[in-house]
Amino acid sequence: LFGILGGMAARGVAAGLSRTGVATAALMIAISVAVGVGVMIASFRQTVIRWLDYSLAPDVYVTAPSTIGSRSETPLDPALVAALRDAPGVAAAHTLRGTELETADGPLRVVAIAMTERGHRAFSFKEGRPEAIWPAFERGGAVIVSEPFAFRRGIGAGGTVTLPTDRGPRGFPVAGVFYDYGSDQGAVMMARATWDAAFDDRGVNALGLFAAAGQDPDVLVEALRARVPAGQEVVIQSQRAIKRISLEIFDRTFLITAVLRFLAFVVAFVAVLSALMALQLEKSRELGVLRANGLTPGQVFQLVAAETGILGVVAGLLALPVGLVLAALMIFVINRRSFGWSLSMAVDPWLLAQAFGVAVLAALLAGLYPALRMARTSPAVALREE
Repeated sequence: LFGILGGMAARGVAAGLSRTGVATAALMIAISVAVGVGVMIASFRQTVIRWLDYSLAPDVYVTAPSTIGSRSETPLDPALVAALRDAPGVAAAHTLRGTELETADGPLRVVAIAMTERGHRAFSFKEGRPEAIWPAFERGGAVIVSEPFAFRRGIGAGGTVTLPTDRGPRGFPVAGVFYDYGSDQGAVMMARATWDAAFDDRGVNALGLFAAAGQDPDVLVEALRARVPAGQEVVIQSQRAIKRISLEIFDRTFLITAVLRFLAFVVAFVAVLSALMALQLEKSRELGVLRANGLTPGQVFQLVAAETGILGVVAGLLALPVGLVLAALMIFVINRRSFGWSLSMAVDPWLLAQAFGVAVLAALLAGLYPALRMARTSPAVALREE
């Protein structure tokens, strides 16, 4: 592509692999890490977005404030629950009671929910058929469990979960396993009727409200807040607000990975620069011969820049498949074993093109200073000992 200088650059790269090979490998590894982590984060984010889209079925959520964690177990005032359920603009309501029970295997989150058929769309099942799950859940005393729970406890559809109820230990059949990314410890969910038959707790600590046709959820949120009596504290948020906050938290959580990718890039950049500086010492007499045979300083600069460009291209091309393999390992092996979540792999072509461009740019920048120094080398000085 670049005539005589291009051919000389390609042969020079092959001849100098003892110096440039390790540097190219370092750059390739740094870029592949960036690709792997980037694909993993993008896959995780896309999975969470899809999960939020279907799991947040109600238009408005009402919970008691929490000062400890993201979930409050404080019951709402029954009079307030009734007032909000019957508020103008509310078409339907789901009630929820979530708490942690102490089991032989440690704390376990149990959620009791009273919902209409509109709430069924908030669940996507990994195990079990919805047409068989919901009758057993609503009327048969069965429970559904989240994917992390099934993974950690080894209990899936068709199994039995034993819970310490107020009537003593009781086994609940598992009708299905649903996808959930809200906790890596998992949860057990049961119908409110099943809960009331096993526990004396009649509290409600969360409400999911569906807006009536034509009712703007944000306007409904303000109207509901106005119905809260003075002195009572509740958190009322729209579905859109919860999605936005959830994604903001997600992005802040993975912000540190951008710093780690930058540090990996810096380390690779230094490795390439060091290799090229060492290569300059080795090739000084060779460049002196070339200069003596008519190669201009500009052509020397082009030759060295072409060599570093080739190194960047090779590193970039090798980094793409290695990065995708690394991403697959993180998504399907490491993430699965660490959190019990199933993620779908999403590869953004723009991310791959960006990584390839960064590899080439890093090599060219690293070779800029050595190329300038080699171009300015005096042929007389270089050939003094030849």
